[in-house]
Amino acid sequence: MLLGLLSLLIGQFFGNSIVPIGTKIAVPFIGPVLFVFFRFLLGTLLLLILYLFTKRQKINKKQLQDFAILGFLLMINVLLFSIAIVHTTIIMSTLIYSMTPVIVGIGGHYFLHERFTKYKIVGLLVSFIGLLFLVNQSFSGHEQNVFGEPFGNILIFIGLIGYSFYILYSRKVLHHKEQQPILTTFLTFAFITLYLLLVLVITLLTGQTTIHPFPTEGVWGIFIVAVGSVIQYLALQIGIKKTDAFTASLFQYTGPFIAAAIAIPLLHEAINFQLLFGGFLILVGVFIATTYEQLKKKTLPSSSM
Repeated sequence: MLLGLLSLLIGQFFGNSIVPIGTKIAVPFIGPVLFVFFRFLLGTLLLLILYLFTKRQKINKKQLQDFAILGFLLMINVLLFSIAIVHTTIIMSTLIYSMTPVIVGIGGHYFLHERFTKYKIVGLLVSFIGLLFLVNQSFSGHEQNVFGEPFGNILIFIGLIGYSFYILYSRKVLHHKEQQPILTTFLTFAFITLYLLLVLVITLLTGQTTIHPFPTEGVWGIFIVAVGSVIQYLALQIGIKKTDAFTASLFQYTGPFIAAAIAIPLLHEAINFQLLFGGFLILVGVFIATTYEQLKKKTLPSSSM
């Protein structure tokens, strides 16, 4: 249990600080498509090395199809994020991604036949009001170091949809007892790299991407974010496997605070009352939709037999 908790915390830290900040700094030097391709190419190679030192596990055709789908869904997220993060702030993007459990909870009702409760409906409404409030603030054109640009925030939200469907589908394939976290992470990264190679070729042929010598900042950015991505996704896989969904959901609330603690001093991002208010609505909505009912059940005294 302790290993699971530590893994969840490590995953949240890298996913809300090292990876987004490194991406925001390095992408302008390289371009989003080249950056995200080399990020996952290097990440796949690192995971392959780790996998070679673990117990081998046979993969059938159906599992490969599942990982191909997972890789495609996550590729949508990482590619759009790499484009969008230059046009918004780390704190704003983290607050938007905080809605992931709400979207997953609603989607689980339609695609996985999970229970659809009043708490999920209320939580979705509250968090969505918070999101609309923050996006509306970004349309004002003021304080872009607080709210970012509408273009970036809209792309982040679309990426959030892709990530949410990745989580939904992963519930079916990633967390069986026989699945090893290192193998599932490696195969997901491998398929993402293949898809990104196709995107890279298309953008090169259409002239939207050009290959040029990478400056030192870009090379270090690729390396740091690639290593951070491996640690992030591998740690989250281990954490979910060693704990449970309820425990994992509690760690989602640390994301915005980790991002703020790093982005404010390093990137000079700012916060104001409107950001705090919109972020508060999002987090309250997520709490109502994902945690309140479970917490209520855990705190109720058990009836005597």
